[in-house]
Amino acid sequence: MSEAWDDGAWRALADELDAWRGIGRGATFWWRDDDAGRPDPALDRLLALAAGLGVPVGLAVVPAWLTPEGTETIRGAPEQIVVLQHGFGHVNHETEIQPGERKVRPAEYGAARPPDVALAEAVEGGRILRAVCGPRYLPVFVPPWNRIAAAVVAGLPAAGYRALSTFRPRPAVEAAPGLRQVNCHADPILWRQGGRFAGAAASLESLRVHLGARRQAQADPAEATGLLTHHRALEPACWEFLGKLFARLQSHPAVTFPSLPALFLERVSSSTT
Repeated sequence: MSEAWDDGAWRALADELDAWRGIGRGATFWWRDDDAGRPDPALDRLLALAAGLGVPVGLAVVPAWLTPEGTETIRGAPEQIVVLQHGFGHVNHETEIQPGERKVRPAEYGAARPPDVALAEAVEGGRILRAVCGPRYLPVFVPPWNRIAAAVVAGLPAAGYRALSTFRPRPAVEAAPGLRQVNCHADPILWRQGGRFAGAAASLESLRVHLGARRQAQADPAEATGLLTHHRALEPACWEFLGKLFARLQSHPAVTFPSLPALFLERVSSSTT
């Protein structure tokens, strides 16, 4: 097996997908890519890969990073590419260790700032994205480093946001009343080991574990399994892995990739909250 692919790990994932088909249910997936805004050959490559595969991508864009060239790249992306808001400037404001932590964890929308200050900044970022990205922009907030203070979460619906996306299985369909939560669950990058590719076997296993937890109701069965990437950090083997992964997922009869506007903006019924 190569670092870019592992047949044994794929067979295990395919067996899990077969189990979904066996019970008459569809295994839903979605793809989020973070840290867009500046022109970058890696972003061009990601958009070309998504176009060739026909896979939707939620592109998490940092408003303060947008340049005219980056804006044109996003505007010219395939129609299944939607824009999510990735904070404002991807700037860490945390300086103190929070309860339950062993060290300072970076966050742009953590507990270091008053919630009204953080929310006002977020709204300005959303205004920028709406103005330059038009209908591609969805009112979905993706906090940098996947960290956000509870008080900021509580204020997002009144600020106009419809959904929140972080990392790990969601504890509930809504992060706050009127704020849908759709998270990611597998990241092929080992950030604590220098940002290297985790390898195909570990990445496939992360997807299998979340799918299995959904099927057995150990995680929300209705939350689509999300893959998180950062185009600027992808190594050649990871690019190869992504191409093989999405091609194989699309060929499996149990797999679907929901429309991202529907995934994020669908109304939550009172029976599911």
